[in-house]
Amino acid sequence: GYREDRYRSMALSHFAPLAAVRGVTLISLQKGPGSEQISLVRDRFRVVDLGSDLGSDLGSRFDERSGSFMDTAAIMKNVDLVITSDTAAAHLAGALGARVWVALRFAPDWRWLTARSDSPWYPTMRLFRQRRLGDWSHVFHSMADELARVI
Repeated sequence: GYREDRYRSMALSHFAPLAAVRGVTLISLQKGPGSEQISLVRDRFRVVDLGSDLGSDLGSRFDERSGSFMDTAAIMKNVDLVITSDTAAAHLAGALGARVWVALRFAPDWRWLTARSDSPWYPTMRLFRQRRLGDWSHVFHSMADELARVI
């Protein structure tokens, strides 16, 4: 429902360079709109869908049993890295002290300042910025290169 969402959100297919990095397993934290894209990329790369891949009803009750973001927070604290766009997930991971990389649009929200790859509010966060509005390719290839380097 956020009117600027079309600028900050990207298709799951943009995560393909990350999935190609040896040793990487993508785990989706997406709920609701957008989660249908998992089935659209299955022939290209694997994304663990916690709801269906675990064979349980977790997907239908994700973040509902214990409260908003509780399951998401638990998962974020137990993965090596969270990669997200400029959403509540970025702030949650940063506040938890989880390692998080954020894909930012060309002219992001003021909170991300300008020309920085770090965040003064979240020491475990790294920012990856678009060079041109709507071009996510550079962002995800840069992330994949960095991911391969740190693994």
